[in-house]
Amino acid sequence: MLVLVAGATTVAFWGNHDYTDCQRYNYNSKLNGGVKEFDGKKYIINICGSGTNNSHFFGDSFDAVELTVTDEQGEVVAKRQYKVFWDGVPGHEPLTIGKNSITYQDDEEQANHTIAMPPSFIDRIRARLPFFN
Repeated sequence: MLVLVAGATTVAFWGNHDYTDCQRYNYNSKLNGGVKEFDGKKYIINICGSGTNNSHFFGDSFDAVELTVTDEQGEVVAKRQYKVFWDGVPGHEPLTIGKNSITYQDDEEQANHTIAMPPSFIDRIRARLPFFN
């Protein structure tokens, strides 16, 4: 039982850290963030990174990025974390802003992911729960 509690505490402690630094690694202009309009409502898309991890032991050359969507009242309505590899050819693609969606590229998974706009009820709940981000 003690091992289970220690394991859960470790996961909660290590899993809930936000290593992004919006002062040093703000990618709004580079990755097409900023104020966008969907269905007549304005949203702010903020994209922050953690810097590239080039550690000899645990480095993977990826930049951990957090995409946060807030509404006009400043409420976080969607949040995603993904990885960017800046040294690839032709390079990392910026967000694709569709009529009713935001598409971002996760270089670690080598896949595109889409957020419906306006965000769904589930997206709004996920944005508030640390284990889903």
